[in-house]
Amino acid sequence: MSNNQSINDIAAKSLGSDNSYAVYTDTFDSSLLVPMPRHLAREEYSITGEEFTGYDVWHCHESTFILNNGIPVAGTLKIVYLANSKYMVESKSIKLYLNTFDMCKMGFTIDAAIKNYQTQVSKDLSKILETNVMVFFHKNHTDQKAVDPVKGYEDIYNYLGDKIYYMNDIDYTADKTYSITTKNNIVNGIKNSYPVKLSTNVLRSRCRHTKQKDTGSAYICFVVKPGYKINVENVLRQILQLREKNEFHEFCAEVLFTKFVGQEGIEDVMVSLLYARRGSLDINPVRTSNINMIPEVMKNPEIYTKKTMGQ
Repeated sequence: MSNNQSINDIAAKSLGSDNSYAVYTDTFDSSLLVPMPRHLAREEYSITGEEFTGYDVWHCHESTFILNNGIPVAGTLKIVYLANSKYMVESKSIKLYLNTFDMCKMGFTIDAAIKNYQTQVSKDLSKILETNVMVFFHKNHTDQKAVDPVKGYEDIYNYLGDKIYYMNDIDYTADKTYSITTKNNIVNGIKNSYPVKLSTNVLRSRCRHTKQKDTGSAYICFVVKPGYKINVENVLRQILQLREKNEFHEFCAEVLFTKFVGQEGIEDVMVSLLYARRGSLDINPVRTSNINMIPEVMKNPEIYTKKTMGQ
């Protein structure tokens, strides 16, 4: 059986089945969780997982359960786990799993119920994914305290200005690697590596299994060696190659990362793809060559993440 068929079979366990519909239950059901071996897709791109470090960051916006007296509690559950785990969780399965908590009595007080909920979800996900999964339940009005995960990024369209009208031969189907650096003959006294932070809200790809479109924002941070500058047009071209790609969010980030890393003049790179919510979930894969480049807001589940343009 091919890797592609294996992936489709795993995804089909939840997508398009009778389990797609809400069923009344007062007992949570971890058997609904479906682990997806990362190597199945990575092998198609000759990715080993050793090329980067990073996190998968999830926001589950319809998380809810009830107190012992039947009063409901609702909020957003933030989930964070490392990208070097053997498995990732299939997105529809985690939605169905979390739905089984809707009528579960989790505790007498709100604080006690939240603690029980967090503990159970972390335990179930950690077991099925065979890695430590951090979770935190953000209750009402936490969005007012949200932290911007991507401060200081420059919009690519603003940077390029009228040049975007003269970018020809945009290819959405090729699997090319564009050169993203050029020699900078005017160094202006720059003797050290320097950061370049670029963003765009035109991120688009397609679900590998259903082919539905997924949209969001891409945030790319480069640490550039002295004597080089970033070719922003080619960074945009590389991002646009995802537009018709049928792939899960996590692997879109990894494919893009591997296109950038190791290029001449690049010291480090971080790729953050912050996808819009679909089916109450948003998935935000972050991949980097230097773990210190990832902002605390992305890797700390206790910090509520402010939504970005495109989310």
